Amino acid sequence: MKIVISDYAESMMNDQTYELKLLKHNHPDWIIKAIAYNPENLHAFNAELFDADALLTAFIPVNEELLAKAPHLKLISINAMGFNNIDIKATSAHHVSVCAISDYCSTDVAEFTISLMLSLIKQLKAYDYTLTVDHLWEYNALLPQKRLSEQVLGIFGLGKIGQKVAAFAKALGMKIIAYDPYLPSEVAKKLEIDLVSEAQVYANADVITNHMRLTASNRNFFNMTAFKQMGQGQHPIFINVARGESVDEQALLYALDQKWIKGAGLDVLSSENPNLTNHPLLNRSNVILTPHAAFYSINSVTDLQRISCQNIINFFEEDYINIDRFVSEPPKVLK
Repeated sequence: MKIVISDYAESMMNDQTYELKLLKHNHPDWIIKAIAYNPENLHAFNAELFDADALLTAFIPVNEELLAKAPHLKLISINAMGFNNIDIKATSAHHVSVCAISDYCSTDVAEFTISLMLSLIKQLKAYDYTLTVDHLWEYNALLPQKRLSEQVLGIFGLGKIGQKVAAFAKALGMKIIAYDPYLPSEVAKKLEIDLVSEAQVYANADVITNHMRLTASNRNFFNMTAFKQMGQGQHPIFINVARGESVDEQALLYALDQKWIKGAGLDVLSSENPNLTNHPLLNRSNVILTPHAAFYSINSVTDLQRISCQNIINFFEEDYINIDRFVSEPPKVLK
């Protein structure tokens, strides 16, 4: 049995010792190969993948081209909650199973969201700029903001992360509204959160945060029309800790320049490997940009490695019932 652990160099774990320990504990004969994925030079990656039985990855695009070069592949274990980089039709056609992780970092991402929100509302980066660049020691160098208890948080996607964000924000005294067409109304009622239309969020929220799972239908969901509606409302702070592809970045830049929104907290961009040289979202006092780090904690990294590796172990031991989350149907017989 051969398992390949691979991702873009920027997304690879610094150390695979824990993963190796987990995978080899009951299967010392398993061959484990860790290799960085370089889309500009796939020769080494393709050579390792050719005789692999499983691929452990988060961001590598799995499509017909990759699958054609992996004739022995039986499983893709995603060490992430999303699976938007996987062509499920192609994996099904090649009889490759796919599993992901249901949760490993919802608390961390919720904490990060609140941190971004508070930093932007309290204008910490902007104050730091006035001190370090303008050398101004003036509290009124910036406009005052409303207390949290007088602000409305609009949440897009009221799943596990969105619900934890709502709980934290409620503890701070904020009013919560949410848009989630897939959430049963009784769940929102139990949480005491009003489910409203997207237009109502744009019109009423002081802070808007995105926690929607990326699908084909919500790519560029936050587009020019959406940001313009925000500008006609409360000129909110916009936060995205979900997927960068949910946001039209050109529209976001225009919204910032037109002051349709007060600022932005972005843990993701449209690319997982952005070119940061002269990037237009950098060097703005009202934008906080972080490198897809919202999930990152000692606890979450341990859980991420443990669950994604255990999914592989359970799969090849045919213990399908204990796989954390099957994206595809479990196989009746391994090919």
